Amino acid sequence: MIVDRTLDVGICLEVLSDAYIFDSISEDTATIESIKVDVINDYWLKIEVEDRVIGVVQFKQVFNKCFDSHIHILKEFRKEHSNDAGDLILNWCYENITGSLLYTNVPDFCDNVKRFLLSFGFTEQGILSNAWFKNGKQNNMTILTREV
Repeated sequence: MIVDRTLDVGICLEVLSDAYIFDSISEDTATIESIKVDVINDYWLKIEVEDRVIGVVQFKQVFNKCFDSHIHILKEFRKEHSNDAGDLILNWCYENITGSLLYTNVPDFCDNVKRFLLSFGFTEQGILSNAWFKNGKQNNMTILTREV
């Protein structure tokens, strides 16, 4: 497995526009055309196994040493490769953005995502009440952070 920065917008869009991923990351009213990928100002990593891109990661700098972070692994590869990908992503962070804070927001109904992040040293910091419109209703988002 290789995790490395990519400047290829097409690779990012291919993963993000996957039907399962798009449904997981978008609010009810979003369209594929609303996906925005900025490979110059954000760090985008590709996760590759045997020359196949199985996921991408976004680190969007919001403050000097703080990055909004999102991991997207294609569903059929999650069970086998998520843990290895998580380790390699953290290694990339230590080599490239050490001394930074990673944060992310996870919908409260995504317990598996929260458990995954907690297993990699993220901690829960609070709740954004009714922040995300999904499945026909407003949902809470849990804020998680981790220092690297």
